[in-house]
Amino acid sequence: MNRLEKMPDASLIKSAAKGDKQAFGLLYQRYLNEIYRFVFYKVGNIDVAEDITEDTFVRTWEWLIRSHDNKRLIKNLRAWLYQTAYNLVIDHYRKRKPVQFIEKLTHSKKASPEEITEDKDLSQVLMETIRSLKPEFQQIIILRFINELSHEQTASIMKISTSYSRVLQYRALKKLEADLTKKVGRHVE
Repeated sequence: MNRLEKMPDASLIKSAAKGDKQAFGLLYQRYLNEIYRFVFYKVGNIDVAEDITEDTFVRTWEWLIRSHDNKRLIKNLRAWLYQTAYNLVIDHYRKRKPVQFIEKLTHSKKASPEEITEDKDLSQVLMETIRSLKPEFQQIIILRFINELSHEQTASIMKISTSYSRVLQYRALKKLEADLTKKVGRHVE
């Protein structure tokens, strides 16, 4: 591990804003997977998720380079990236109708083809149900349970209080459970 890899985001942001591609590359590596997961669960399409994720980082890099002269550096890069990605997802849906069919998640191997099929079907129903929730419910479920962020991190990204993050999560999970129960036809744990 070199010295740059140990640097906090703020130091890497300063270096990146001065044109240091290696510093930005490290920030990219730190946040790529979680931003991609966030986008993928919003759009449900691998190719679109990759494009939006890349655009998120390109726009962030361009903003850093432009803002260096003004000394307006990003204070919370994670929140910045999530907000940029969220805005690009909204733009994507404005340009075209929501995707009707989504890619299936990668699944662990099961003993029988029937179990594999059932697991894939349930995963697809789960993704479709998450995507049918209102945006703030989608966002909190993805941040908390798919990207496994804390309430504090989630609150920072969503620009809400930590206590409201907890309330919102409760409401989102209740709505998700009710919607899944309707679709699957049995109580969902």
